Amino acid sequence: MIVSLILGLIATPAIAQAVDTSNVQSMRVDDVVETMKKWNLALLGISAVLVIALLFAGGLLKPNGFKEAGLREVETMPAIVWIFAALIVMLATSSAATVIGEIQWIKDQNYDELQLQAINSAAYYLFGIIAGFGMLFVLARSAPTCGLKVSFLDVPVGLGCFVLAYPFIGLMSVLGEFIYEQTQQQAIPDEPAHGTLQQLLDHTDNPWMWVIIGGAVIGAPIVEELMYRVFLQGALIKWLKTPWLAIILSSLAFTMMHRVGGVVPWYALLTIFAVGMGCGVAYERTKRVGVPITMHMCFNALMVIIALTTQPGSPVDTGA
Repeated sequence: MIVSLILGLIATPAIAQAVDTSNVQSMRVDDVVETMKKWNLALLGISAVLVIALLFAGGLLKPNGFKEAGLREVETMPAIVWIFAALIVMLATSSAATVIGEIQWIKDQNYDELQLQAINSAAYYLFGIIAGFGMLFVLARSAPTCGLKVSFLDVPVGLGCFVLAYPFIGLMSVLGEFIYEQTQQQAIPDEPAHGTLQQLLDHTDNPWMWVIIGGAVIGAPIVEELMYRVFLQGALIKWLKTPWLAIILSSLAFTMMHRVGGVVPWYALLTIFAVGMGCGVAYERTKRVGVPITMHMCFNALMVIIALTTQPGSPVDTGA
């Protein structure tokens, strides 16, 4: 369930007063989580208001906020070049399973299903990363002002942007679950929204499972942000001449990609859309490739942490 992603990280003194400190040590983790949930919506709402005020003061929410801050100069390349770069990454990832399947040495190892899944997952993201950074290198030489360079400074900036974006991601998560409960007349299912997280709970002790999780936390953000935020969003800005509409459309494409094949349930789509919007806005505002990648990594890592600490069947829940 994705009601809250970082419950313990956003606790305030008011919560500390509401919980008898003499009993905290004896409380189960799920009891603490339930207590935090009671404050979650209020905290998210207050945080969102503060962030909006901060962004407005900084000029981002003004009608011409992006233009005043300076736009990425996507005009230096045709839109088809941006689309071509995204397709190259897509083709590279989709070819991974075929290449792995042709390697005789791997065939001879008689790997089980989970091991093959881990190998294919690692190859999928490795191929995508190589193709994506290759396209970044080529395009950056032709368009040095398009915001295509990566630096170590992107990591702290991305962390800060994720903190700012989180209240809105959390509110969209709450809204998605509320809509589900009202339309389906039942509570959100106990299992994690993403199938990979449920698989993790089923195979926590299997090291191959952690290869898959590593791909989800590190590989997926790199590949997906390059495809949707850098390349697709760049093409849309080139075509539409407006950053906001380009961000919305690329976020919709990013969201629906997660729905194809039933990767996540529909009530989680609002959360994913909020992640896409946050990453898209942060990228256009900072013009740093590593910023949306870092934000996406933070989100995926938090999903793993929540699954391992609060979900039924987690190591904490089972006392493992």
